[in-house]
Amino acid sequence: MNPRNKKQRVRVRVRLALAAAIFIPAFAAAPAMAHDALESTVPGKDTTVTTAPGTVSLTLSEPPMDATQLNLSVITVSDETGKTLSDGKVTVDGPTISTAISGGNNGVYKVLWRTVSSDGHPIEGNYSFTVQDPAQAAIATAPATPTPAEGPASSAAAPAAQTAPEQIKPNDDNAPIAVGIAAAILAVAAAVFFIARKRREKTLGA
Repeated sequence: MNPRNKKQRVRVRVRLALAAAIFIPAFAAAPAMAHDALESTVPGKDTTVTTAPGTVSLTLSEPPMDATQLNLSVITVSDETGKTLSDGKVTVDGPTISTAISGGNNGVYKVLWRTVSSDGHPIEGNYSFTVQDPAQAAIATAPATPTPAEGPASSAAAPAAQTAPEQIKPNDDNAPIAVGIAAAILAVAAAVFFIARKRREKTLGA
């Protein structure tokens, strides 16, 4: 074999080995770099909204794997006290996953999410947004309405209502006159009796 041809073959083999060393890792890393990514959220990350949302949505670069029975997609929304506001159900609509939330007061809301990208690899993340509802703030700072105190008239009326009515006493102004008339009648009767007796005694003596 010609020594010159032998050297050329060695050079070709070396070049092929170098090319394989460069391109094979690049091709192997391509699937890992193709994972779906989070593109947008509603409400937006680190934004402030004036009304508590009824739904939190996340949009990915590609539709995730949709298998509701396997719970492949999870979204958990909690307020700054740690109370969970999401209902645990996730809806997949194309590249968008969403969950409904209820309740919630002003403050920072935290969103934790997890799903399976179209290439079968799990992806996850978290972000937060803030709710500042002016109506809730006004209610929280409104002073309590004082309870009106009972007036002196109402408190004084109670004892008056409880006082028994005064009994009407009979009028005795004419009592002395009645006694005098009765005494006069008795005196007249006694005198009539005495005179009648005297006349009877005189009649019997004659």
